[in-house]
Amino acid sequence: MKGTSVKVYRPEMSAMWWLKSRSYFLFMMRELSSVFIALFVLVYLYEFFLLSRGPEAYGHLRELLSTPGAVAFYGVAFLFSVYHTVTWFQAASRIQVVRLGAWTMPGWMMLVGALGAWIVISAAVAAYFLGA
Repeated sequence: MKGTSVKVYRPEMSAMWWLKSRSYFLFMMRELSSVFIALFVLVYLYEFFLLSRGPEAYGHLRELLSTPGAVAFYGVAFLFSVYHTVTWFQAASRIQVVRLGAWTMPGWMMLVGALGAWIVISAAVAAYFLGA
């Protein structure tokens, strides 16, 4: 079969294919949330580094982080982290099977339990650090 060429089917996809379906859009937003969470972690680690360099270096960083751009970044990172957490718990409640004897826990019960525990623990940490 010398000289034959095989044609491969390659469907044309626009760069905005993920905007055509709500589920694709939500999937891409979850993937994008990882970028913001990674950036937040890097900034957080850099804060610890500057904290070890002394009060002057850390004070300069605190001034920089109080600018409107930094506050906006933290707001977006917070919203993405909440979305990422909720979707993670949703996926885990579908994947993880909990059996107690012959009874199998429904996925919604796991989801409600995980979200409830997350909210209670987050409130306790916030109350501790905010001095309430």
